[in-house]
Amino acid sequence: MILAAIIILLGMGALMPQADAAVEEHRPVQPPQVVQRAPLYNLGIEGRVHLNMYVDAEGKVASAQIIQSSGYPLLDAYMLAYFHAGSVTFSPALDAAGQPVPCYVRQMFSFSKGEETQIKLAEAVKQVQPKVKNYPDVKTQTVISAKLDDKGKVQETKILVSSGNEEYDTAAAELVQKKWKFSPAHDAEGKAVASGTACVIYFGYLPDPPSES
Repeated sequence: MILAAIIILLGMGALMPQADAAVEEHRPVQPPQVVQRAPLYNLGIEGRVHLNMYVDAEGKVASAQIIQSSGYPLLDAYMLAYFHAGSVTFSPALDAAGQPVPCYVRQMFSFSKGEETQIKLAEAVKQVQPKVKNYPDVKTQTVISAKLDDKGKVQETKILVSSGNEEYDTAAAELVQKKWKFSPAHDAEGKAVASGTACVIYFGYLPDPPSES
């Protein structure tokens, strides 16, 4: 159900992030303000996600990166999917001449578990990321969805948010398929069931781990 909500959010397709290259000489004197935001889905996970978003001169989020992870791959994946789906629109940032300019925006999003439920989500028990040194000239990520059987084994993967590089996306899907391990999801009766999840594969960087506080 949760994976379905993420896929619906994305319009059933993989999204290509645009290149982010804010012009340094056009630093805004008036930062962008949120003018429209779609509701966030409660995943039943408690955590905080810190993101760095590139907002273009029209106030659209052209790309987003996790700078501090929640510690939960599914929650991190959901937040990237949320922004790449165009769920948030800003008023344009303005420079000293009153002209709209692109800029970067950093925000933290906090989630609570919400109401207690007997349903247990699948959890990543082994996470493998590409070596940062193998990608010295990039800083991007691919969001992958995974269908799991009732033992938590990955049966199928799909690209939810593209890195913009087909080679990276293929490598990300193969990495999750072959190297990641998950505990199975359980229904309200405690029975292990097939399920779905999502995670983020990073190229050229890794986000900071969650803070202990």
